[in-house]
Amino acid sequence: AKYSDELAQLSAKGFDMPVRSIRLLNKFGGDVDIVAARLAQVQAQQQRKADMQARKAAMRAQKQAAKQGSTDSEPQAEAEKKAAVKVPAKLEGAAAKYSDELAQLSAKGFDMPVRSIRLLNKFGGDVDKVAARLAQVYAQQQRKAD
Repeated sequence: AKYSDELAQLSAKGFDMPVRSIRLLNKFGGDVDIVAARLAQVQAQQQRKADMQARKAAMRAQKQAAKQGSTDSEPQAEAEKKAAVKVPAKLEGAAAKYSDELAQLSAKGFDMPVRSIRLLNKFGGDVDKVAARLAQVYAQQQRKAD
């Protein structure tokens, strides 16, 4: 496949975001160094955003708890609840079961929570298998878009 060597190089450098990688490789003519620099920027932005969201959720939960005079464990539970991904009711149990795996997939650039949950169920929580399947899905979508 196009850019398979470049994707392997990026993966070896710790960038397991195939969809973004392919887009950037297309944009920059396959230049791995430029793409790696851009992916590092994306990862840093994602981390800052996630940290900020977690702080805001914790602050909201603490304010709510202070208003209600609740215990210390309630603000944390409220923050976790607000940080949860919206999924159909029938998948909520699986979303909770695979919350760590969903976070790993999201960090790799796979932001399809419903499909991810279904694949995690299918592959018994194997993040690598799910990531490989989602990469195929993204590649198919990219080909259709081109």
